[in-house]
Amino acid sequence: KKGDEMLHVDVDVPYVESFMGLTSSLFCFVPRGKSAWSSRFFQTFFAGCIPVLLNDRYEPPFGEIVDLPKAVIKWPMTEVDALVDYLKQLVVENSDRMVELREAGRELRCWYAWPPSWVEWSWLEMNKSKFNKTCQDWHLKNAYVAVTRLL
Repeated sequence: KKGDEMLHVDVDVPYVESFMGLTSSLFCFVPRGKSAWSSRFFQTFFAGCIPVLLNDRYEPPFGEIVDLPKAVIKWPMTEVDALVDYLKQLVVENSDRMVELREAGRELRCWYAWPPSWVEWSWLEMNKSKFNKTCQDWHLKNAYVAVTRLL
């Protein structure tokens, strides 16, 4: 909504600025993109915001393995005019739900990370990568494991 101080929407911003916007947001919109997948969706989990999917045709990967409704708000495009009011109401009236959504996102984010190869990992380990802190179970929960389970 134009003039709403609680809502920041911008287009064509540099990647770093875009990611910083995600990290300072409670909700992050994930609109339909140009391809069958959306990097915005994956970024939201690492940024710590709650993804709001705005694409009726997009089914995020690994829904057979992880409980996406616990971490994601999927909003029908036919009702997009009511979205901002719904999110504001959710924040005010259901703060427990906000905590649950964010925590669920933190728990499943590593499923959307592709682990580096052994050579890359030894370099990262040597440089004290934050990946171990972010995804402590990276060797059990990652995109490679998810893909092989689904095959």
